[in-house]
Amino acid sequence: MSGCWVPDSTVLHEMLGSGVCALSGSYHRHMTRSALTATPVERDVVIAEGPDARSYLQTQLTQDVERLGIGESAWSFILDAKSSIEALVRVTRTEAERVVLDVEPGLGDGVRQRLDGLLFRTEVSFSQATWPGVSWRGDGAHQVASEAPIAAAMPWKDVEGLDIVGPMVVLPDDADVLDSDGFEDLRIEAGWPSMGSEITEGTTPAMAGIVDDTVSFEKGCYTGQELVARVYHRGADPVSSLVRVAGVGSVGFTVGDEMSVDGASVGSITSVASTGMKALGFVKRGTAVPGTVEVPTGSVEISRP
Repeated sequence: MSGCWVPDSTVLHEMLGSGVCALSGSYHRHMTRSALTATPVERDVVIAEGPDARSYLQTQLTQDVERLGIGESAWSFILDAKSSIEALVRVTRTEAERVVLDVEPGLGDGVRQRLDGLLFRTEVSFSQATWPGVSWRGDGAHQVASEAPIAAAMPWKDVEGLDIVGPMVVLPDDADVLDSDGFEDLRIEAGWPSMGSEITEGTTPAMAGIVDDTVSFEKGCYTGQELVARVYHRGADPVSSLVRVAGVGSVGFTVGDEMSVDGASVGSITSVASTGMKALGFVKRGTAVPGTVEVPTGSVEISRP
């Protein structure tokens, strides 16, 4: 299975291999029981409208936009010509000729400029905004009801997740609020990469570790496709890969700490949970995963997200 899932009943609606999610079904992927929490968020949104909105985005995004039904969402990358990630976006078809891309705060301008600057004889227009949202995590998240433009499940491991984003979304008064530090801890435990931390200049889809959730290998051409397809179909390992890092005993770490094996550097830490005992990082090709590496304070364990 791949992609994102948005359940609200008992029937799973999944388009295999497409990474598309719809407002029906139920889904559990290595999930553990946890209390339902809500975290207020903001998302930059770029709205594409017009008869050519989906066909144009189909040539720019790694995901199969043409297969999205109204109300369905999927995660996708926007790549440069060398297959490096320019943005990690969620794409939602809200109407027949209207598609909304939402990204982390501060990234909307870059995404719009990237997409708007390539138009030529195409009937699509772009607008931009910042919308509030609520990120639900924990048992029962998939049953939260909403009529917001974006109501999409998160494909995080170990915890149910549903993101609700729209111009009128508010945090319910009776919600059990999880603060931003706690929410970041969940992201790290789930092994989900973040722009600016795990996704930086030169990061490719294979390195980020979420190809199954973000890339369609059944669609036509898009910017940066050649290298992504070649690496995937050859089964080649990227030059470095995202890993989860767990402290052992009292051994913790900080962002930027070097990871090494037998005195040779194999990677570094990119995000650290508030406890200082869980983290994400990248290790070079050839490093044994799962395995043990050294950080400045001692030995830690690494594993695949």
